[in-house]
Amino acid sequence: MASTSTKAATTKSILTPTMTLKGHKEWIQSISYFPDDQRMISGSEDKTTRQWDLKAGKEIEEARGVYEGWVWAVAVSRDGRWVVTGSGDFNREPKACEVETGIVKTFKGHSDEINSIDISADNTLLASGSLDRTARIWNLDTGKLVAGPFKSSS
Repeated sequence: MASTSTKAATTKSILTPTMTLKGHKEWIQSISYFPDDQRMISGSEDKTTRQWDLKAGKEIEEARGVYEGWVWAVAVSRDGRWVVTGSGDFNREPKACEVETGIVKTFKGHSDEINSIDISADNTLLASGSLDRTARIWNLDTGKLVAGPFKSSS
């Protein structure tokens, strides 16, 4: 009978932590890179969205009061123009901030908390998923609903 080795293979991590980004006071629910790979956005249960400079290891900007509840989802458009957030704690509206101008758009339609968001590859559409069991697709420039709601079965 052939013997089997019980010695576990050792694996060496190729990732080495180089810095700790300090700022959030509660759990971080979502993160997204900017297309320049030099910045990142994070959303937390501390009700803040923070932008980070990854070279300096410091917070660039903090957005408080964007939501009255937890920030569950964040996304950055591939051109870096938009940062989109979705919230828990009964907030039903995804919000998109145009990075250059600071203008915030609100997308109304969901009846429960937002738990997932994404931006299309061409940077024109926002997709949102909610605890109301629907997904919706919005035009980022106009704020209008372009598809949905798509309902999931119960």
